[in-house]
Amino acid sequence: MQEEDVLAYVGATIKSVWTLETLLLLRRSGRAWSEADLVRELRGSTRTVEISVEALTNAGLAAVGESGEVRFAPLTPVLEQFAASLEELYRMKPVEVLGAVAASPNEKLHQFANAFRLKE
Repeated sequence: MQEEDVLAYVGATIKSVWTLETLLLLRRSGRAWSEADLVRELRGSTRTVEISVEALTNAGLAAVGESGEVRFAPLTPVLEQFAASLEELYRMKPVEVLGAVAASPNEKLHQFANAFRLKE
């Protein structure tokens, strides 16, 4: 995935550094996390974790199980590729990724992000 595409998708879907860090933690760990464990691991508030999990589930990158545990669960192979590319880009160019998170999304970015969603 091209760097520009990753940054555009980040700008359209990842609204906070907390959400970015939550996504990366879920992906790296490969396991399900309780909300309390995420709060403790990320050193955030319960509300911040709730917002991040909601954003990731809405973006098709995470799933919440029946017991409330959250895990990395991309809905499509493209979303899996996005997450892998994001992790690599963040490791190599964290300032660019954080800049994309901080940037205000515009309508074109929303349309780009929606192209990765499954059609109903």
